[in-house]
Amino acid sequence: MTTYHFKYQNNKGGKYFLLAIFGPFLTIFPSIFLFDFVTGFLWFSTLLAIFLMVYGLWRFHKTSRGSDIITVDSEGFTSKDYGRVLFSDIHSIPPYGALQAPPPSMRIRLHNGKKLVWQLDANNPKGKDDALTFTAFREVLLEHLKQQTQSAPPEISMETAQRVDVEAITDSPVRPEPIKVPAVQMEVIEQLERHKKRDVNYKYITIPIGLAFAILAFVRTFGEDIIREHKDKEFEDVRNMILHVETDYRANIQEAIRVAKTYARKFGPVYLFTNDPESKMEYLPNIKNNPYTPEIAVVGLRRVEDNKKLEAYIEHPDSVDYLLMVSKPSLGFSTIMQENVFSKADSTAAVVYFAVYNPYESLPTSFRNPSDTTFRPIQYTSSIQIPKVGKLTGKLLENMDFASVRAILQQYKKTYFYMAVKEQDGMPPERFEELKNLVIANFEEHDIPADQFQGKRFNAE
Repeated sequence: MTTYHFKYQNNKGGKYFLLAIFGPFLTIFPSIFLFDFVTGFLWFSTLLAIFLMVYGLWRFHKTSRGSDIITVDSEGFTSKDYGRVLFSDIHSIPPYGALQAPPPSMRIRLHNGKKLVWQLDANNPKGKDDALTFTAFREVLLEHLKQQTQSAPPEISMETAQRVDVEAITDSPVRPEPIKVPAVQMEVIEQLERHKKRDVNYKYITIPIGLAFAILAFVRTFGEDIIREHKDKEFEDVRNMILHVETDYRANIQEAIRVAKTYARKFGPVYLFTNDPESKMEYLPNIKNNPYTPEIAVVGLRRVEDNKKLEAYIEHPDSVDYLLMVSKPSLGFSTIMQENVFSKADSTAAVVYFAVYNPYESLPTSFRNPSDTTFRPIQYTSSIQIPKVGKLTGKLLENMDFASVRAILQQYKKTYFYMAVKEQDGMPPERFEELKNLVIANFEEHDIPADQFQGKRFNAE
């Protein structure tokens, strides 16, 4: 799955724009007729008109700005602002006219009548990166629609374009009506192709008339070949520059991984107790970055700034802090082992990190917004503190932090459990074994089988 994060303009602030335009007229004109009858009414209406204009423009600016996060998978995409959309839900993607919105703006109309609108301007210096990100999303959307059309030609019947629950279909006595791949999907692809052409055509529409005549005269005088050669050379230079930046980025990533593994040895061993035989633990350098910055497949995009940060880290690996991460590579799962937000620093205690992960279950909807129907695997982290010296007793596990982790493990089958400690925090292997025995005994008291659990050691020579 690929994720895209960008800022855009929506069409939700139209009423405030109308308020800013017509509000002053609706207040000043009546005051002209009431000026002779009500003392000071003109001044009051003037102040009210200024307020309506300023308030309308402010609300228009604030309401029209949006920030969306879109995740694309094989069946559709999930938008933070518009929710889940299947490719089969798309009715049309009508291109904008020349004077309606600049490229790469796009609007999608669904079969249920809902409209999805993203307005961006590639010519705006502040929105150029957002426009590139959105263009990448549009290219991926076009590719997925083409793949669906190729894998399911119009003459072959399909079960349904809607995503349905397999068990619901099996249990229901009424089978969904087979449908054919609609010709609408081909029209949608053609509309997206016109969107791409519009990106180029729009640039020529916005050229001043005088410059257009000058270009026309140049073409007629010197011929199209010179222009084509010049454009090809410029494109070649830009492509080489981007490829060079991308090559440096990949090399810096590999070097940063090597430096992180070497430097992390000084933190000492990490002990893990888990029922996941594929689990891995490692220290991750916390190179500061925007947490919502997407990982997008556009060559060279934002790599200049990324290279600066990576090169600074490679030169000074001690300039950042390191986070403890547990992962399950086969399922693409990873999470940072974090301390409880209410925990306090205690030099006489060591931190025990907990995490649970279930890729097959989602928490009940009562814990989320009722309108949020997106499947989210169960993932939860917590921690407790235990004394570095003295005998460990079962009372250490009588708290909500451990109980919440145990409850998820008990309620949802096939849940992966992770308990980790750092030796540098004052947890030698002998004390870790003592803690592990306490946890096993606690699990058995609550009818949680512990025969599949095992201890692991990481970050050691």
